Amino acid sequence: MSSILIFRIGSLGDTLMSLPAMWAVREQFPGSRITLLCDRHVGKSYVLAGDLLAGCGAIDDFITYPVGGARLPRMLKLAALIWKLRRRRYDTVVYLAPTARGAAQVARDRRFFRAAGIRRMIGMDHFPEYPVKVAGVPLPELPREGDLLLGRLAADGIRVPEPGKGRLDLTLGEAEEREVRQWLAGKGDDGGRPWIGIGPGAKTRVNLWPVERYEQVITGLLARFDIWPVVFGGPEDKQVGDRLVAAWGRGFNSAGELGLRASVAALARCRLFLGNNTGTMHMAAAAGVPCVATTSSREPPGLWYPYGSGHRVFRTAIECEGCYLKECIERRMECTMRIDADAVLAACCGALSDRIARQSGKQIA
Repeated sequence: MSSILIFRIGSLGDTLMSLPAMWAVREQFPGSRITLLCDRHVGKSYVLAGDLLAGCGAIDDFITYPVGGARLPRMLKLAALIWKLRRRRYDTVVYLAPTARGAAQVARDRRFFRAAGIRRMIGMDHFPEYPVKVAGVPLPELPREGDLLLGRLAADGIRVPEPGKGRLDLTLGEAEEREVRQWLAGKGDDGGRPWIGIGPGAKTRVNLWPVERYEQVITGLLARFDIWPVVFGGPEDKQVGDRLVAAWGRGFNSAGELGLRASVAALARCRLFLGNNTGTMHMAAAAGVPCVATTSSREPPGLWYPYGSGHRVFRTAIECEGCYLKECIERRMECTMRIDADAVLAACCGALSDRIARQSGKQIA
């Protein structure tokens, strides 16, 4: 095949979870030109896949299409997109739509790609069934979204790695390291202390663990280890980051100050990442950093946990789990609020003990 179109929608975390599948396609068809078709949310601060993946080697170029707006302009834009795809004459579409995609949506997308002149379709079948919540029975843990995507590819004959072993390589290099060094030049001295990454933000409101608990956990780590906290996130997280660094009396706040790829390079310097279930957490996993993460119970457990091994996720098995709410008014985010700061602190201490305590000679209380 000479020209392949990969379809994937979503923001930062969605893109990173689909990266193992994109690399599997690249490795299966090394000589093909691969284009990523993804959505663009006009007027919103969602990350574009091209900003993260450009230059990584898995994708050659990008096509975006706007979502939202009135029906007639939207239909005209879709017609223009079909014509654009037809002119490019793609041999194959690799369908990496989220696992939550309904059957009617998949059928609609199949018609769309056929109208665009694409006849071979990979990954459009073998969607797993989502578990249904039964009163009194906790939802079963699902595989990671990245492994579910790989499973769909494998069913269509694509060679894929073992679960949890997919490739998250963003092919970072000197450009990203140079940006990190330039950013650090304007900061104070960390004294050579090991970095701990913190991601207190989240696009989905119910995933926001209280900022006060982040302050409490890192304060506890400071009492046990000689660490240097570094806050990560977007511009919307800068105010919170400044507040936390001031409360700890040390640290850096990179929120909104580093580009996406440079942020991953900076995260790679961390010994541990502590944060909410959001794109920053997936960036830390892509950087190879062990994550201690908190998440709401809005979705089945496991699906959006950080990819790979060595992570610890705190989630509450609550009777209303699987609600898919982005805001929880009636129960005031009870599932997230139940996550105990002392338990999270203990997990962080356990993750750090072998990597820091042995080197410093300190004993954990």
